[in-house]
Amino acid sequence: MTKILFIVGPTASGKSALALACARRVGSEVISCDSMQIYRHMDIGTAKTTAQEADGVPIALTDIADPKSEFSAFEYAEAAVSEIDRLASCGRLPIFAGGTGLYAHSVIYPFSFGAEKNERVREELERELRERGAEALHAELAAADPQDAAKIHPNNVKRLLRALEILRTTGAVKPSGENAEMRYSVKMIFLLPPRDKLYEAIDRRVETMFELGLEEEVRSLVYDRGVDFKSQSMQAIGYREFADYFSGEIGMSELKDRIKRDTRRYAKRQITWFSRYKFAVTVDPCSESLESMTDIALSDAGYTENRSQS
Repeated sequence: MTKILFIVGPTASGKSALALACARRVGSEVISCDSMQIYRHMDIGTAKTTAQEADGVPIALTDIADPKSEFSAFEYAEAAVSEIDRLASCGRLPIFAGGTGLYAHSVIYPFSFGAEKNERVREELERELRERGAEALHAELAAADPQDAAKIHPNNVKRLLRALEILRTTGAVKPSGENAEMRYSVKMIFLLPPRDKLYEAIDRRVETMFELGLEEEVRSLVYDRGVDFKSQSMQAIGYREFADYFSGEIGMSELKDRIKRDTRRYAKRQITWFSRYKFAVTVDPCSESLESMTDIALSDAGYTENRSQS
């Protein structure tokens, strides 16, 4: 069975640095597992690895989508599987790095993304959304599956409507195949720094992003490239907060505070997500050197296969 390595964890925990170190040591490549690094022209706010940082290590699945377009986890899984096949055929270890839990999950398990689109049901749901509101529709989802509904915020209308579309079409919230076994032999390194250290790193990263020109990057996307704040790409933390700033509702100080706050909240959700994988090897990057973490990641120990989801 093909082996793949995942370097996961909350934002600003050092995933990219470790993945690059692993790739250099074994002569392989890094595959991004980040739902916002897929977009072109969004470099600073998504903390993409620079050419200087990569230092010759190829990084796949970044800059593959236009910021005006939508990109699904299904599309990511297809692209990621192709990258795995390409590297494995050359005898190289596929090394994933990123913090988008659903993307990682879609690669590890042969996940079925639900029923085909049902336009009739979708039209009914959109009408009910206008008439009843998102809270009422979310309550319907919660009644069918409270655990899954808890993962979807009522304001995330796109995910809410899709979940209800699957529910009304198939009678189930979870798509078929969700209890399938792993399709690869997987090793997952879960970087988990102490909470206070993580928050300090997040605050530093946000300040650095502004120093590197984050405001100019967002202005270029909105005013030069015509990317709307309602676009999927602009829902990313570090971008969506600029809507109120550009409209004059908040100043620079509050803008930075919001981005730091939203990033900390996102980091908590990432920790919760990756904590579900009991086979993951948890490492504190604040107590291990990069070299020792590379040793841990590249050792033959810790690979898991044929494990069903809990």
